[in-house]
Amino acid sequence: MIVFVGAESTGKSTLAAHLAREFDTLYVPEIGRFIWEEKKGQLTVDDYVDIAVKHREAEAEAMARARRYLFVDTSALTTLLLGYCFGHIEHAPQELLGYADDCKHRYAHHFVCADDIPYETDPARENEAWRGRIQRLVIEDLEARGIPYTVVRGSVAERAAQVRRVLQAG
Repeated sequence: MIVFVGAESTGKSTLAAHLAREFDTLYVPEIGRFIWEEKKGQLTVDDYVDIAVKHREAEAEAMARARRYLFVDTSALTTLLLGYCFGHIEHAPQELLGYADDCKHRYAHHFVCADDIPYETDPARENEAWRGRIQRLVIEDLEARGIPYTVVRGSVAERAAQVRRVLQAG
C-alpha cells in the first residue's frame, strides 16, 4: 500500500485517483471526509476512532482486489493529528494511537503532497494559513515517528512521475 499524506488541499485525492488509473488498480479515498460531511463537521473522539476503523476496512477490501499497488488517500496519522488540531480530541483513545503507530509498517511508502499548488476553498476546509500549519505538523509527526517519506511537488503529472520513480527504484 502506498499512502499520500499532507494537509487539506494538497492534491492527495487527485494524485491517488490519477495513479490508480495509470497503474490500472484501485485507490482508497479519504474516509474521514465522508464521515465529516455526514456529521456536518461535528465530530467526537469516537468518530475519529470510527474513521480510522472504517479507513482500515476500506483498505483491506480494496487490497483484496488491487493489482500490484493500492494507493491510499490519508492515514490514521492524519486522522489523529486533525482530531487534536480541531480540538475534538484531548486524550486520544488507545485504539486510535495504535492505528497511528501502525502506519510506520503498514504502508510500503509515504508520500507527502506538498502545499505548492493553489489552495481550493471548500466548506470542509479551513483556510490557506491552516493548510500551512497542518502541513508542517504532518512532516514533524512523520519525522518524530521515524517514518521515511518523499515529498512530491508540482502538477499532477509531475507528482505522478516522482511517485513512479520512487516505486521503480524500490
